Amino acid sequence: MSLIERLNEDMKAAMRSGDNRRRDVIRYLRSAINNAAIEKREDLTDDEIEGVIRTQVKQRRDSIELFRKGDRDELADEEEAQIAVLLDYLPAQLSHEELVELVRKTADDLQVSTPKDMSRLMPALVAAAAGRADGRTLSQLAKEEVERRSAGLASS
Repeated sequence: MSLIERLNEDMKAAMRSGDNRRRDVIRYLRSAINNAAIEKREDLTDDEIEGVIRTQVKQRRDSIELFRKGDRDELADEEEAQIAVLLDYLPAQLSHEELVELVRKTADDLQVSTPKDMSRLMPALVAAAAGRADGRTLSQLAKEEVERRSAGLASS
């Protein structure tokens, strides 16, 4: 079953069960997918739909950050619940430990040692994670690994 078919079936099920949050999130997502398809002038592949979903998750994470700064916890909680619905349609995300190991292994493979090497490390990490990790998290872990390695060189 394609991702769009799954979304359609899940929306019907949410409507039948009265799960308004899931129904609304899927409706909004389908609208975003439809807009992307119109822009592209052809139907989206499952990979492209996953890209739209990742964009939706990122937008909601940005909103959460702003809501928390503005002491609007109820709105942030709602956004988090919507993210949980969206994550059901993405490949399983890597755990923090798996990400740390991925960053360490990729840095070893590329022989990363200075902050200048970030320009080689990040594209390799994004490719290796293949949509199973948030870019912001990857970037932070990569920065920490590079700092750790460059500090190790300085103390040697």
